[in-house]
Amino acid sequence: MERREFFKKVIITPLLTPLFLAAKKRKSGCELYLIEDNPEEFFPLILEELHNYVANYGPSFAFLNSHPHENDLRRILSQRGLTYVQTPIQADLTLSFSPLHEKTLPSFTLIREGRIWDIRSRKLYSLWRKMNKNQRRSSCLTIASFKSTQSHPLSGKYVSVYKEGSKIEMISLEENVTKSYRTRGGKITLGVKDGKAWVPESSCRHKICLHSPPVSFAGERIICVPNHFLLEIKGSRYIDTSIG
Repeated sequence: MERREFFKKVIITPLLTPLFLAAKKRKSGCELYLIEDNPEEFFPLILEELHNYVANYGPSFAFLNSHPHENDLRRILSQRGLTYVQTPIQADLTLSFSPLHEKTLPSFTLIREGRIWDIRSRKLYSLWRKMNKNQRRSSCLTIASFKSTQSHPLSGKYVSVYKEGSKIEMISLEENVTKSYRTRGGKITLGVKDGKAWVPESSCRHKICLHSPPVSFAGERIICVPNHFLLEIKGSRYIDTSIG
């Protein structure tokens, strides 16, 4: 699948739009996007070949939401020496799932430091051809997010608020405020106090954002996919840009 077609399929997936757009604009960290109905068959091989693109990451992994192939992925990754943890914030690698709006040919790509990387080279190109050998279309999108290896996190100064992929507000972490926002899925509330930001209330079903711990370091994020809502911590060295 060509890159343009790949991102077209990802972008039209309603629940993933704000997540993808935010990742595309981030200046640190890496996120792998894999479209494949059997991710456990190909993900470990892709992981092995990412060392040229992703700095060394730790051995722990977790799931941000329910994945239809969670058991298989846990088994395969554990066999390869990674350790499963239940708390995503403690994990070096987090996996999340969303069904695509419509089925499409399998493919994968990487977003690193805000840039889109076509990693289909050498062994990965052969793997990509294998995935598409039977022209079997897939509807499963798996996102693997690698924790930044920055040794000294930069304290945040602001929290940027995004809705529907666009920045709507920026609030100083020195403030003490609680604000609610109307969203396509209902309503979500942002809390800011003592240099930290969190989501104390949300109309979403799974409440993943509610269980996310407060964020305070530059680059940390809380995402509410059903509400198309994202908040991201910005440090004093960050150049703040709108996502559109």
